[in-house]
Amino acid sequence: MRLHYEILDAKRKEVWQKLAQFKDIGYLAGGTALALQIGHRVSYDFDVFCPKPITAPLTRKIMRALPVKKILLNNGDEFTFLTLADIKVSFVYYPFDLSAQLKRETKALPLLSTQGVAITKAYALNRRNSWRDYVDLYFVIRDKHASLKQIIAAAGKVYGGAFSEKLFLAQLLYTDDIALSEIKNSTLLEKINPPAGGQKSLAAIKRFLQTAVKNYVKTDY
Repeated sequence: MRLHYEILDAKRKEVWQKLAQFKDIGYLAGGTALALQIGHRVSYDFDVFCPKPITAPLTRKIMRALPVKKILLNNGDEFTFLTLADIKVSFVYYPFDLSAQLKRETKALPLLSTQGVAITKAYALNRRNSWRDYVDLYFVIRDKHASLKQIIAAAGKVYGGAFSEKLFLAQLLYTDDIALSEIKNSTLLEKINPPAGGQKSLAAIKRFLQTAVKNYVKTDY
C-alpha cells in the first residue's frame, strides 16, 4: 500500500516512525490515517485508538518514546499530550470493534481504512461537528472511497444503537457553527470542486453533502 508521506512534515514523520513500537497496542485513526491513504490534506495530530484501557505502564512507555512537553488529558480512557515540537498525540481507549477495517501493510502502526475513518467520523458527528470531519467525509464520498450508504450501513454494524442515522444525516447538513478560523487553519492538498477557499470552501462542501444526503434519502426511504 502506497502512503502519502508528503502530508507529514519532518517533525511529524519522526513521530510516525516512533509510533511503530505501539503497533501491537493500537492503530492510527482520524484524519491523519485518512490523509496518509488519500493525500487530501496536511496532517496535524495523531490519534491512536486502543482496544484496551490506557494504563499507567502504557503512558510511561509512551512518554519514554515521545518526550512530552505538556499533558492535556490523562485517564483510563485517553492520554493526550503535546510533544516537544507541539504536535498533539492521543492514545484513546476505543472499545468498538474496527478490526475488519484495519490496514496492516505498513511497517509502523496499522491504519484504519478509508471507510473505517469515515465510520468513526460519522459516529463523531453525532456528538460534535468539526470542519476537518466534513472535509474528510467530503473527500471519502466524492472520490468514491466509500458511499454514504456504505458508511451508514457499516457504522450501524460497528456502533449498533449508539449510532443514529437520522442525527448523522442532520449533522451533515448543519454547518452553521463552523468557525472561519478553523477553515483557515486547515491546509488542503486536494482541491475542492469547484476550487474555493474560506467560506466558499464550506459552501461547496455543504452543497455536495446536501446532494449526497438527498440522493441517499431518495433511494433508501
